[in-house]
Formats: sequence, C-alpha cells, structure tokens
Amino acid sequence: MLVVFFGLMTSLNTSAEEGVISGEVTIIDQSVDLQGNKAKFNEYRDIRNGPTGSFDLKYERENYYVDFYGQEVGRKDQSYSLSGGKWGSFRYDFKYDELPHNFTENAKTFYNGHEGANLVYQSNPPSTFIPNTNLTTWNTFDYSTERKNYSVGFKLDMLRPFFFRVSAAREEKRGVVPIGSAGTSYGGIALELPALVNYLTDTVKLEAGYIKNPLSLAFSYMYGQFENDNGNLNFRNPATANTAATTDTFTLSPDNTYFKFDFKGGLKLPWNTKFDANASYARNESSKNLFNTYVTDTNAAASNIGQQGGTGIILSNYAFNGRVDIQNYNFVLTSRPIYFLDGKVFYKYYQTHNKSSQITTTDPGPTPPGITPAILNNQDRLFDYFTNKYGGQLGFKLPMNFYAIARYTRGHTSRERPDIPSYNDDRYEVELRWSGVDWMVARGGYERLHRRADFHAPEVTGPSDPNVIENYIRRYDAASKDSNVWKATVDFFPVEDMTLSVGYKWKSVSYPDTILGLLSLTSDEWHVDAEYLIAKRVRLYGYFDFEYTKLDQKQRTFTSGTTANPSLPPTSTNFNWTGTETDRNYAYGLGSDVYAIPKKLTFNFQYNFVKSQGFADYTYLLGPNPIPPTRTQDNIDIANLDNYTLNYFLVKATYNPIKSLSLSLGYAHEKYIYNDAQYNGYQYIPTSSMGGTLGYLTGAYANQNYQANIYFASASYLF
Repeated sequence: MLVVFFGLMTSLNTSAEEGVISGEVTIIDQSVDLQGNKAKFNEYRDIRNGPTGSFDLKYERENYYVDFYGQEVGRKDQSYSLSGGKWGSFRYDFKYDELPHNFTENAKTFYNGHEGANLVYQSNPPSTFIPNTNLTTWNTFDYSTERKNYSVGFKLDMLRPFFFRVSAAREEKRGVVPIGSAGTSYGGIALELPALVNYLTDTVKLEAGYIKNPLSLAFSYMYGQFENDNGNLNFRNPATANTAATTDTFTLSPDNTYFKFDFKGGLKLPWNTKFDANASYARNESSKNLFNTYVTDTNAAASNIGQQGGTGIILSNYAFNGRVDIQNYNFVLTSRPIYFLDGKVFYKYYQTHNKSSQITTTDPGPTPPGITPAILNNQDRLFDYFTNKYGGQLGFKLPMNFYAIARYTRGHTSRERPDIPSYNDDRYEVELRWSGVDWMVARGGYERLHRRADFHAPEVTGPSDPNVIENYIRRYDAASKDSNVWKATVDFFPVEDMTLSVGYKWKSVSYPDTILGLLSLTSDEWHVDAEYLIAKRVRLYGYFDFEYTKLDQKQRTFTSGTTANPSLPPTSTNFNWTGTETDRNYAYGLGSDVYAIPKKLTFNFQYNFVKSQGFADYTYLLGPNPIPPTRTQDNIDIANLDNYTLNYFLVKATYNPIKSLSLSLGYAHEKYIYNDAQYNGYQYIPTSSMGGTLGYLTGAYANQNYQANIYFASASYLF
C-alpha cells in the first residue's frame, strides 16, 4: 500500500520539491496475558502479541492532493483508505477493511464435517441412532466469522454545476456460526449445529446531479447481488431412530438481488424557506427450490413416501420465487420567515409490496392435530407493510433567552397480519431551552405517544380450538399503547476550564387493551459528566450512567380452547401467571491526564466500570390450587438474568523528546464476568428431571469470563 501511495505522488509530480508531504506513522508492540474466553475478549477486535501500527500520510501540490491512512496494520480488524484528486475537479477513493466476529473458541460437536455443508456422525453401539456422548471424543472448532470489505469510488465535479459519481463495493464473509434446530416436527430435542458461512455481496452505485443555487437535484441507481455458496446445511438428525435414518436439512440464506432508484432534490424559496424531496423505488428478489418431504418421527409404513423418518407433502409449486417491492417518498418544507419564528411541515410515505410466490401445501401428517390432510397456505405469511406520517414543528425565540419547540406527528400503519392489521399514532412533543446566564444551559422536554390499534379476533374451528387464546393476546409491537417521556438536562460552566452536565429521563408505557402479553414498561435514566482542567497541568474527567427498567407481563397456561379464557377460575393445569422483569445497568468512569512536563511528559490514568443486573420474578396465580411439585413461587424466579460486570483500567506514559517524536509505554487490565442462569452449569447434553435427553449443544456463547493484562509500547513520528 505504501508503494501505491508513493507511486501516485510521483505520477502527480516528478519533482518532490514542488509538493508537500506530511503525516504521522505509529508503530505499536503489544504483549497480552489472557486467561479465560479468548473469543469474548476479541469479539469484534484483534488484540494479540506482536507489532501493529497505523499511519496517516498526506501529499499536496497546488490543487492536487492524496491522503492515505491505515489502522491496526496486519491485524484481523485492519483498515486502509486511499483518496485523492484535484480540488473542484475530481476525487477518487479506495477502501479496504476487515472485521472479525468471534463467538466461541473450542466449541465441541459429535458431528464430522463441521466445516462443510454435510454433518454426519457414527452412532454409539448398541444404539443405532444415539451419538457418542463422551465429550473427550468430540471434535473441537471455533465459531467465528471474518468480513472483508473492498470499495472504490470516483466523483467528477469539473462539469459544474453538474456532478457524476460511480462506486462499487464487495463484501466477503466467511466462517462458522451456531444455529438451532428442533429435532422433529413439531418440537423434539434441541440441536445446536455449526453452519458454514460463505457469503459474497457485490454492489454498484451510479449517481448524477445538478447543484446551483437555488436548486439541487440528484439521481442514483444501486444494484446489489448476494451469493451464498452453501444454501443448505444437511445433517443426520439424532432425535430418534426414524429421524436418523434419513438426512435432515436446514435451509440457509438464499442468493438474492437488489436494486434501488433514488431521487433527491432541494429548492430554496423566498422568506428563508426551503423545500426538500426524496423518492425511491427498490426491489429485492430471490429464488429457492422447495422440499417435498420433511423429517418426522415416522416409520416406513406410516410414511407416504416409503422412507424411514420422512413424510411426503404436495406443493402447488416446488420453487419459491421471492419478490418485495419498496416505495418511499419524503417531503419537507422548512422556513424561518422572521428571526424569532421557524417551522417545518413534512410528509413521509413507505410501502412494501410482497409479490412472492403463494404456495399451497397439502400435508397428510396430519397438521394440525385432528385435521387430515392439512392444507396450509403461505398467503398470510407474505408480509406487506404500509405507513404514512405527516406533521409539523414550530420553534419560537422567547424573551429572557428562552427557546420553545412544539411538534406533532400523525402516523398510520397497515400490515398483512391477522391479529392487528393496522394502527394509528398521535405523537406530541414539546421542548424548552434556556440560556439566560453564561454559566448554564438548561433543556427540558415532554413526549406523548397515543396509539390505537385495530384488533381482529382469530378464526377458530370451535370452542376447543387452541387459537381461542388469540382473543386475549395483544402483541406489544402493534398493540394499543400510551407512552409518556419526560427528560431534562442541565449543563454547567461554573469556572473556566470546567464543565458539568446532569440529565434525567423518565419513561412510562402502558398497554390499555392488553389482557395477555406485555402490560407495562417503566424506566429511569440518569447521567452525569464532568471535566476540569486544573492550572493547565492536570485534566480530570468522569461520568456516571444509571438505567432502571421494569417490564410487567401476564400470560396463561391452558389445555384447550375451552379453558383459554383468563377470567376463568384457576385449576392446577389452567391458570394465569405473571412475570416482572427488572434490569439495572450502571456504569462509571474516572480519568486523569497529567501534563508533568508540558509538551514533553504526560501521564494518563483511566478506569471504567460497567455492571448489568437482571431479575425475573414469576408468580403462578393458582388460587387455592397447589403449585406443581418441586416448584415454589421463589425457585421459579430467575435471579441472575443476563448479568455481567466489566472492569477496565489503563495507565500510560508519553514522552516527546522532540516535537515530531512521541514515545509511549502503557498497561491495561480488562476483566469480564458473565453470570446468567441459562449458562451457569453449562451442559453439552442437557437432561430432564427424569433423565431424558433434551438436546445436543456445542458450547456456543458458554463460559464467557476472561481476564487480560495488556502491555504495550509505541512510537509515533510526525512529519
């Protein structure tokens, strides 16, 4: 890359004396002492022993320029950018970066071929289908992916007021990720499978426009193509002897294409007014061949295809062609006709049209129970979405250095879903700012959302149909709700070189029409930020954040549609239950920069602490009925729900022997502790209280704790 940079400089100017070269080059050497989960420590980064570095190089000659920079050189999270051109005429850019995502190190599986598309295993005699449960014999591997992004662009400005830009990008993503599958249809044991990822995404974008006061226009077209070399994951299914007799398949992301036409325009009008418009049309398409069987716990005699563990189905079309069209329009008119008044009105429209294949499936299963054969149609599953919003905003400059803002937004949303096909939103917002003194700025606001949803009762076959429960369920993403938010922030500047900011936010959401589902949500958030520079020699800074969230829900356990009504008296098998989930998250940090010898010797100290505590309180509303054996109202709670603690400490010394050279030595300590009831006492082969096998896991996301000591030294040269 450096050769490319200097080659470009030479092509721009054969005499180096006519140009100016400047920049900074940094070399870093690290030594890492890591104990615990290496993957969690390097989840989205690559900190390891050995050298790395960064650079930022610039070259300028008259109107020409070249910028070249790189970060984390030689690591799995490295990035580079090369840009240049001639001011006012043209510009080009080349970019490359990598991003790792490490899930789990040393995962285990009894499958062979875990880095491919076909998972097989040998059963453990005398069983004909149960795999070897001796974990020491299982294969080990890592769950991780790596992204590589390439992009190139060119923009032509010399034909002003017209401009033209073309760009292209490629993303490669490779690795192995965990996926979950049920052992049988429906349900069965849980299976955690390693799935190979080999994605390739290419995009091209063309853009042309016109910019000359008072008008600006831009038209663009983008085309993207996604390819997956492994559309299916085939695996032997160890659920039963029947399922293991045939190959099961998990379908993965299909190949697809995408294009988008986009228009953006702006027009300046009299009275400090401007009109902006944006319109786009896009399409996403894919195609996938469908299977004519699915794996179930059936024998050959019961299967209509005569194959052990398989059930045949009849499809109206054995190829699924997916297509979604998207339309989007945005219009905004802003104005400030007089100095103390500004305003805005807007309209937004967004709609998807799902024109995918409608497939009818005839299943002799029967599915659902009691219906033979089952005839299923995916028409209700073809998701369509439509929303439009309009509203306005007024801003007023008031006496005594007050500024007030009032906003209103009206929204309507329609979706192709059976329970809540549409809802209307009314959102009201007010904000007040005050800057009446030099040493303080205060802001406060209130926001209210009033949503009313159109609920449709389910279609049921009779009073015993389990879908009767849908009469009482309101799913929170679309249910009627009332939301209130209050917030306030005060920024202080009591003395020179000192700032202090204090803020608070309170939120309350209720779902007035909900009988079963999420009933309410409340949250409190605090933040404090402070910074003080003492005598130009010592800078102190710190922060504190706290958030408390509480969610209340009500659900029901029932045996048939006749007992689904939550107002019925409780029995031992038909009763309501409640859940209250609380989350406490707080973080604080302290730091200091000590300029021991100004512009020569600096010491940096930093400490950060983050902690999250979750708790789920469940209550069975059984009335006089006894709670199920081995359970109490206390032991059904989850006392540690997604709990974690992160400690980070840094000390660093920087010495500048000359103005252009900087030398640093440092030490960092990082410790992460994860505590969650679902992962504590992790079992690769979990069992029920009766000793039955519940599933086969691989260790994904397990044992996340780590502790790391990082020693580093660096040298930076500025020229």
